[in-house]
Amino acid sequence: MNMPPASRPLILVGAVQGIVLWWLWQAVEYQRWPHDVPILMGALLWAALAVPAAIYLSESAGFSVRRRWRLVAGTGFAYLLLGAYAGWVGDAMEAVESGRRFSAAYGSFAQILASLVLGFMLIPLAAGRHGGRWQYHRLFELAWRNALLGISVVLITVLFWAVLYAGALLMKSLGLGFIKELIEKPVFVFPVTGMVVGAVFAQGHARAEALVTLRHYVLALQAWLLPLLLLFGVMWLLALPFTGLEPLFGTRSAAFTLLWFTALAVHLLNCAWQDGRQASLYPRWLAAFVRFAWLTLPVVTLVAGWALWLRIRQYGWTEERIWALFVWLIAAGHALGYALSLLPALQRRLLPRSHAGAWMASVPGSNIGMAVLMLFALALLAGPVGDPRRLAVSDQIARLEASKVEPAEFDYRYLRWGADRWGTMALQELAAAKGDARTADIAGRARQALAEKQRWGGGDDKKAEVVLSHAEARQRLQQLKAEGSRDAIPDSLVDFLRQSGKPQYQDCLHQQNSCAVWMQDFNADGRQEALVLVSHSAGRVKDKPAAWLYAEQEKGWEIVAEFSRRFTQEEWSAAIRDGQITLAPPEWKDILLSGNRLHARTWSQ
Repeated sequence: MNMPPASRPLILVGAVQGIVLWWLWQAVEYQRWPHDVPILMGALLWAALAVPAAIYLSESAGFSVRRRWRLVAGTGFAYLLLGAYAGWVGDAMEAVESGRRFSAAYGSFAQILASLVLGFMLIPLAAGRHGGRWQYHRLFELAWRNALLGISVVLITVLFWAVLYAGALLMKSLGLGFIKELIEKPVFVFPVTGMVVGAVFAQGHARAEALVTLRHYVLALQAWLLPLLLLFGVMWLLALPFTGLEPLFGTRSAAFTLLWFTALAVHLLNCAWQDGRQASLYPRWLAAFVRFAWLTLPVVTLVAGWALWLRIRQYGWTEERIWALFVWLIAAGHALGYALSLLPALQRRLLPRSHAGAWMASVPGSNIGMAVLMLFALALLAGPVGDPRRLAVSDQIARLEASKVEPAEFDYRYLRWGADRWGTMALQELAAAKGDARTADIAGRARQALAEKQRWGGGDDKKAEVVLSHAEARQRLQQLKAEGSRDAIPDSLVDFLRQSGKPQYQDCLHQQNSCAVWMQDFNADGRQEALVLVSHSAGRVKDKPAAWLYAEQEKGWEIVAEFSRRFTQEEWSAAIRDGQITLAPPEWKDILLSGNRLHARTWSQ
């Protein structure tokens, strides 16, 4: 590989990065320092990823040496802080308090994605400003160069490892398996991968003209899809007065659909406009159609915002809705900004002379304005100030305390497993709250959530922690009675449901379930059995309950039968209360075959 001397240091950068990442991996794998300090671990990991990326992406970007290294150092420091926050928020508090440390996630998927976009945007924005003015063509060229470089690095690195594995497997077929064993060792994987990444970046910078040619080809092909997309937008707008918004909102994904359409339109328009220095790709009549058809996009984003607001007003803020609001703000800014191209008077006031009056002349100004807004917004969202987890937890807790959500319908599992440290702190506050019966109910459910040790279950049933007291468990059980009935739920059943660690028994006392019990002698043996109705309450619509029949056996209470989920808990309650429920013998008798009971299953005609 003929490597230009000026770019060869990038391979060294990749090698150093690989060694650092290998050292951090060793710390996690063998639980060595700094594995037990999540804040430091997160800071080092994020800085180890960000600093080389800043070096790669700022290469040949027109920076002076001093300005470039200030940018790299500033990027490293910023990601050091973001990584420290990721380590702090991802570290489970109860694990720290018990002295049992473990490797945190060091950032949610959304936080990592936001940080990647943030870092990608920072370099072009810094390089595109000279002499107090933005040079849009420099910003555009650098952004697309880095995007294509990043894609090529991923593809070539994957191909490199495919070749390496193919060769190792070929040698193993002859009994020479030491090569495969070598390339699978982390001490080989991390440094070599880093060196390959550095080498591919170096080759890409040395052949920048090839990337420019590839960019023109790819963007020109995509640009011809824009008129087709906008034609659908015009058709949608013309049909809207006749169909109304009910069919759209009935999909329950209106905001997602409309924002996805807007994002695609923005991308395709930028493919057509590019840096604005070349002639329009379209004939004059088609360019005019695109210009006027773009007016459908502000309407699309307006409806998307309305759909998003309706969902927020009904169910409150969640992480997904906070990110959706961010996407909506950026989409609306682009849609409205590009629409300014139809206002020549405003163009003369706001746009440079070189762009005023041109086709879709407001594109560069809108892009720069939205890029700066995205930069600041993503910095807030990736850090503690605007962390969607913190904001979502705060809003959902406020809705619970304001009685907008019933205790059984609140999503405690999100706080326990989906909101990291912010959720754990909120659960601890709920669990420690004192007050009326509703507050005590919430506290008990919060304690149950905190007691969960595995997100998806599968723990040791015999070691299940008993969280609810007898009084709390009895308070949680709703008893269904016919008018005049005095039968009470026996203490033995309450204690069984409270203490059993088996999920099929404890489901009715799960923090997000509702449980109703009907005491009745089901088999005329003179002893009361219990019909237990279990409904999962978290969510927009309550499930039809599972109906389990419990009987007290020699070893305690056991499930002896199950009934179909055909009726809601309200229907069960009303039928029992009004005496509209009776116990009937089976239409067909069972068969005892050598002491084994066979039940008849009837077929409906």
